[in-house]
Amino acid sequence: MRKANEILNTVKSKPYFKDIHKYSCFNKLKSLLPPRFQDAIAFFYIKNNTLFGGLSHPGYKMELNYNKDLVKALLNQLISVKIECKEVFKDVVKIEFFVSKFHTPPPMITEDTDPKYRELASGEFELKVKDRELIEIFNKIKEDIKLNNE
Repeated sequence: MRKANEILNTVKSKPYFKDIHKYSCFNKLKSLLPPRFQDAIAFFYIKNNTLFGGLSHPGYKMELNYNKDLVKALLNQLISVKIECKEVFKDVVKIEFFVSKFHTPPPMITEDTDPKYRELASGEFELKVKDRELIEIFNKIKEDIKLNNE
């Protein structure tokens, strides 16, 4: 029985699946970056001997432009370590970053912020009222308090 790794490597070696191989190299480059840059970069692609990085937020653009040397150094290390990525990145001369409108935003985690308190009242109190309407209202309040205690 063949392992999943072997099957994936076989599929990646086929010429009509060369894009899978290319994107796996892009993901390896992204994983080598520091965590704050990994969150910043939405995707990579190569066009006209330039490696483009699509950013998920405009605030990261200036920071990554200042750290292009870091990305170039990691790219050179990746080429020297992973021979299969050498073919993908061999013609890259320049690195550019831009803010992309085609990124998937991180999932929004919504938490219920309504505080939940335990009911302190027991719903047992005397009614010293003679008015029939007020007695009905107080009895409704008693029932609500007892329901909250359950």
